Amino acid sequence: MNRIAFVMLFLMLIAVFPFAPQPLRAAPAGLPPKFKRVALGGGKTLNQPTAIAFPDVRVFVTEKGGSIRVIKADGTLKPTPFHTLSVNSEGERGLLGIALDPNYPSNHYLYVYYTTGPNAINYTGKPENRVSRLFKSPDGRVSEKIIFDHISFSTTHSNHNGGDIHFGFDGKLYISVGENGCCPDAAQHLNTKRGKILRINSDGTIPSDNPFFNTPGGRAIFAYGFRNPWRFTLRASNQTYIVADVGSGTWEEIDWVQRAKNYGWPLYEGPCPSNNLACDPSSVNYNGTVKPIHWYNHTGSGETGNVISGGVFAENSNYPAPYANSYFYGDAGQGWVHVLELNANNQPIAPPRNFDQLNAPVSFGVGKDGNVYVVDFGAGIVYKYVYTP
Repeated sequence: MNRIAFVMLFLMLIAVFPFAPQPLRAAPAGLPPKFKRVALGGGKTLNQPTAIAFPDVRVFVTEKGGSIRVIKADGTLKPTPFHTLSVNSEGERGLLGIALDPNYPSNHYLYVYYTTGPNAINYTGKPENRVSRLFKSPDGRVSEKIIFDHISFSTTHSNHNGGDIHFGFDGKLYISVGENGCCPDAAQHLNTKRGKILRINSDGTIPSDNPFFNTPGGRAIFAYGFRNPWRFTLRASNQTYIVADVGSGTWEEIDWVQRAKNYGWPLYEGPCPSNNLACDPSSVNYNGTVKPIHWYNHTGSGETGNVISGGVFAENSNYPAPYANSYFYGDAGQGWVHVLELNANNQPIAPPRNFDQLNAPVSFGVGKDGNVYVVDFGAGIVYKYVYTP
């Protein structure tokens, strides 16, 4: 069974059978001085939360089963969902991503990435990933408009759906798509959306300046060669995009996503050719593919883990150095949260720092208050990290 699917299955069993044994975690060493972790929700837990967005002082939270929940300004969970979509939540499928329109304060457009279920609009009879735009009218009714449909589907695998969406610095909508577990070679092909970062207009049309706009089947592709780019983020200080790509048997990696670049899967995993347990990155010929900016192994000494889930930059926070402006990311398999300092060219300038130990961190964001928020899928809680000078 795929590792992410195993983690999610285990955590789903915990949700259904609350007295099931909890996964073993290393005892947390404690947060850095003057930091505290604040649990949101007012004591009520969420059902497998996956992603977050910040319309204002509230927090929108997606649940894997299809609901969008609202954490109010006072930190309590609103009893009724903002909206519930019909999704297929088998394996790693479900409601996976959320993004707010850059003009959300005026148009109130909300975008979601989800796997369609039987009662979804325009359901084809099989689960497929799509991006839709939601709008809630003053009378409380929510309308849905499909923006980008039929993104990926596998009859044999329910994993590696990607599922993150963000509006870029250019106002375009960026979408991460996995290779569906079934089709690693598809990540290298430009006639399929599998294993890609896509770039579209907010109305679902394809920008004519996309790098492969004239390639049949590749019009929406911005970058390719990914295994499962589960989570990515924007770095405002240099206007770049950073993705955490989940590895296979050996390496987890963080990549700087650039236009038209090839990130190597399945030819390369982490800094090495695939199935290579160790290599000297300085001697590897990457053959035109892009070397990750950071990586870690599944075993051994130092930083280890097996399901990377990045991440967000603590920009415009009141955090002290070295946490201010650094990259917060996690590993859902091992439960840790680490912090990585990057220079202006997105290269690490120090080893990653231990920050926190959770159950299964799967998504990060920076709220309107400047604090880093993390979604703990296993605990069903959204936390925020508050620093008190």
